Amino acid sequence: MAACQSCQPPTISSFGDFGLMLPTLKKGLFIGLALSLAIPARAEAIEFNFDWTGQIAGFGVSGSFGYDETQSYSDGIVRTDDLDFLNISFFAPDGTLLETYTDNHLDPGVNFNFDTSTQEILQAGSYNEPTGLNLGAPNFDRESGNDPALASGLSFWSKPPRSSTPHLHIDDWADTFGIPAGFSPHEDVSFPTRTTQELVDTSRVGAAYLPPNGQTAVPLNETGQFARVTAVPEPTSVLGLLGIGTLVAGLKRRQRSHQAEATKA
Repeated sequence: MAACQSCQPPTISSFGDFGLMLPTLKKGLFIGLALSLAIPARAEAIEFNFDWTGQIAGFGVSGSFGYDETQSYSDGIVRTDDLDFLNISFFAPDGTLLETYTDNHLDPGVNFNFDTSTQEILQAGSYNEPTGLNLGAPNFDRESGNDPALASGLSFWSKPPRSSTPHLHIDDWADTFGIPAGFSPHEDVSFPTRTTQELVDTSRVGAAYLPPNGQTAVPLNETGQFARVTAVPEPTSVLGLLGIGTLVAGLKRRQRSHQAEATKA
């Protein structure tokens, strides 16, 4: 009786040339592991980026911070003195870089509080409280106690003690850059609980951002925002993905090569 061709035991090629691809598989896994081990383990270091855009003028803030994740923090809150680094940059409405404060956590008047469980910066409280925010230059608000004659620099800060509504400001205390105020007397603001139209209705929005002179950065029917936080991938994770990418690319090349050879045969 003639042998049944369809009954023959499976060969290596019937499994997608897996046997031939195995060396590439091992190589890709080795590369991923080697790349991960090439950088010393930094399990204690965790980094985040943050950004914010003003509701009226469209000023921008972006920055980064990091802390030791192996430490325990009271109530899970990382505060100014706990930070390894804190950097913040201020941008004009047209995107021009105005000022950068490097290692801002070492500067006077800075107040920073980060909830490790929600991964959010605390911003709803007053700028000088444990639930508030003050970054950049020292605060020269009228309740700050600082001498107005010494006012300088740019600050990104949460509400003053006299206000009960959570919101954020940008202030150019000495009007160094001469950009029209967005919400008097501040260069810009954002109210997460109020629409832009509600702010316009207060008659405090600067004329430069109202028709016919201009328009607000955020549409009239939308609210402002708090600063948003994004985690920075750890280097070992990125390198691991690079190794996997090398593996996949190698498998695909090998598969195409065998398919081409099979076609010729």
